[in-house]
Amino acid sequence: MRKSFAFYLLSNGFQVFRRRLEQELMVAKGVSLSECADDESLFRMYQQGEPTSYVMASICGINERED
Repeated sequence: MRKSFAFYLLSNGFQVFRRRLEQELMVAKGVSLSECADDESLFRMYQQGEPTSYVMASICGINERED
């Protein structure tokens, strides 16, 4: 796989991850993602494969909802 294609897949996946976090933070807390974290720290969590709920709890102190 070419490096440029691998980078495209990685960055494209990160954008989806970031967009989902933005939406969930707005719904759960009414705050913007940019108020809680920068892209560099988010990208590290993305690369480590952290779930969205863990990332939200880490950056803004939001706990998972219990059903």
